[in-house]
Amino acid sequence: MDATGTDNGDMYIDHLPKVELHLHLEGSLRPATMTRLARRNGRDLGSTDELAARYDFESFDDFLQLFLQGLEVLRTGEDFADATDALAEELADQQVRYAEVTTTPFNHDRRGIVIDDYVEGLNEGRRRAAQRGVAITWICDIPRELEPPGSHFTVDLITGPRAPAGVVGLGLGGPEPGFPAHLFTSSFSKARAAGLASLPHAGETEGPESIWDAIRSLGANRIGHGTRSVEDAVLLGYLAENDIDLEVCLSSNQATGVIASIEEHPLQRMMGAGILISVNTDDPAYFGTTLNRELRLARDVHQVGIERLKQVQKDALAASYASPADKARIREELDHYDGPTP
Repeated sequence: MDATGTDNGDMYIDHLPKVELHLHLEGSLRPATMTRLARRNGRDLGSTDELAARYDFESFDDFLQLFLQGLEVLRTGEDFADATDALAEELADQQVRYAEVTTTPFNHDRRGIVIDDYVEGLNEGRRRAAQRGVAITWICDIPRELEPPGSHFTVDLITGPRAPAGVVGLGLGGPEPGFPAHLFTSSFSKARAAGLASLPHAGETEGPESIWDAIRSLGANRIGHGTRSVEDAVLLGYLAENDIDLEVCLSSNQATGVIASIEEHPLQRMMGAGILISVNTDDPAYFGTTLNRELRLARDVHQVGIERLKQVQKDALAASYASPADKARIREELDHYDGPTP
């Protein structure tokens, strides 16, 4: 502890320059932001405090209802810009220098949102984020339940002239059971041909075969979650040998029932196998977390030392699709970081 009673390890984490790779825009709406956007669009969700109480959900159905409610307050380009800016403000407060933020265009198109307004909102939000010192790029993902040809909507958008600025990859989210990765081979082939990364979720609720499918069928450059990779020693070796980063989301996995407790997460086994990992928040508003908190959980529960957490940020930066200039700038900052300035 220092003279103010603050843990020096906490201060080291709080001031550490950071990179986040697995973060959903639609899962970042804190109660104050959701309330403000709802009122703008003529929806009554009660007071901010009343809404905040609903964020303490007890089941996946409660989470899903809240998530869908969050989608409904995003109606205009201004809404998307403000949501992105609110997220950027939160990231800046946590010293996040670069974030790859996932958004799901189809979820808005099917609600009747004008896609050009959505794109303009993302572009404006990204511009405001840069003014806050946070470089944001986008991963646009396909919901797994949207099988081809419907899934082509997303890849056609992000490889065409109406694409949001700063898209770096195509993602794949939603339920794994019944919707294997190989159903989406054509969409990912088109994205990769256009120079975009393959960044699917896999191995969250399904076993190692889901991760193998994402690698073999989609050419996955990283894996979102990959929690169940530890069930297959051959897969662990492949991930390590090929530098395929696993985007670890501790609190998310507990909240959705993938693991029973943070202690049961296989983070230590992943790191022990030599796999590159990044630490992320997934849907931070709904899971009641921040990147600082996730890093503290890694330290406190899984005994990941603060210097190793610094290396995790370097590994995340290396696995990212940040511009060369952003990579050089953040790498230099990390190289010279020894803790907060007194």
